[in-house]
Amino acid sequence: MHRNRQGFTILELITVMVISTVLAGIVTVSFSRVQGQLGVQSAQSNFLSLHAQARAFASERGTMVFFVVDDADDEFRVEWVNPDSGEREVLNSVSVGREFNVNVSASESGAQLCFTPRGIADPGCNTFTGTLRVELVRANRSASLLVLQLGQAREA
Repeated sequence: MHRNRQGFTILELITVMVISTVLAGIVTVSFSRVQGQLGVQSAQSNFLSLHAQARAFASERGTMVFFVVDDADDEFRVEWVNPDSGEREVLNSVSVGREFNVNVSASESGAQLCFTPRGIADPGCNTFTGTLRVELVRANRSASLLVLQLGQAREA
C-alpha cells in the first residue's frame, strides 16, 4: 500500500536548515575577509594619491604644502598656509578610519612632510627623521607604506 505524502518530514527540513546555516557562515567569513582587504587597499590608495596631490599643489601654487599623517584621528591631510590670512588650511583630507574602518599607525606620531614650491620635500621642515613607516590595519589585514626623508612614498 502506498501512502500519498504531502510536504516534507521534519528531518528533511532540519537537514536543509543546517546546510543553509553552514553555507551562510562560510559566506559571512569570506565576505568580512574581502571587506577588510578592500578597506586596507582603499586606504593605501588614498594615502598615495594625497601624497602625490600634496606635491602637485606645492608646484601649482608656488608655496609650501604639508602632507600630514594624523594617526590619532586615522586621517591623511594636505594643508597649506593661506597667504591672505596666514592661517593653515586643509586643501584635502581623507579619514580612513571613518570611511574604510582602517586604523593608522606611524613610526612617528602626527608626522608631517613638507613640500617646497618646487615640489620636493624639505628635510628641515619634516617632523620625522629618516624613514617614516605607516601601517594601515583593518581586522586581520594590513599594509605598510614608507615615506622617505626626501618625499618619496611607496609600499613597504
